[in-house]
Amino acid sequence: MQTLLLYNIEKKKSIEIKNICRKLNINYRDIEKQEYAYTLEYLLGLSEDEVKREGESFNEEILFMAGFNEGILNIFLALIRKRKASVALKAVLTDTNRHFTSFELYTEISAEHKAMQSGKSYHQT
Repeated sequence: MQTLLLYNIEKKKSIEIKNICRKLNINYRDIEKQEYAYTLEYLLGLSEDEVKREGESFNEEILFMAGFNEGILNIFLALIRKRKASVALKAVLTDTNRHFTSFELYTEISAEHKAMQSGKSYHQT
């Protein structure tokens, strides 16, 4: 099942993204600040474990995609660009980040984004 978690998306952009989701049969869910301490797998309904870990809140927009195959991912990303509803911080569900909280996800992908913007590699080898 394809699911999109939306964080802090501006209203007009959110409407466009949700219209795209309906067109492509993608489930979506707005994540509220009080939910940021739960793991991504819990927010996606993949775990019943309500473990909470505190962290710094954030206001940046994030799209988190789970269950997207490469084809639907490419179509979705093309449509949000076309409709001028793109979001700088995006991530897909992985075996590693499924256990992250929204706070941890934000910390990770914002650091990766900053590194890419400056032409550097975020991960050390």
